[in-house]
Amino acid sequence: MRKLTCQEVLDQLADYLDDGADATLIEEVNLHLGKCHDCKVEVDCLKQVVMIYRHEERVFLPEPLHDRLQAALEQAYRERKDDGAEPGDTDAPSKPEA
Repeated sequence: MRKLTCQEVLDQLADYLDDGADATLIEEVNLHLGKCHDCKVEVDCLKQVVMIYRHEERVFLPEPLHDRLQAALEQAYRERKDDGAEPGDTDAPSKPEA
């Protein structure tokens, strides 16, 4: 059984938390977590976040708030597109503020 570094544990958290995670990976990560308090805290926090999102009920916004949010998102999308950015492109330049 190989020993994982903290970075390797963090890099593989998504796979580790997946319901169909590889048994070897689970064993390696658990071995590391048993010896590394910092990684254990990180994994425990992430597990709690995942649990909250999986069990959280869907929240519906009041129509006026939904409409304002939708308009703001569409405006931001248009501005990013005008800057030459693709959706999800975080490295694209942003417009200077006036």
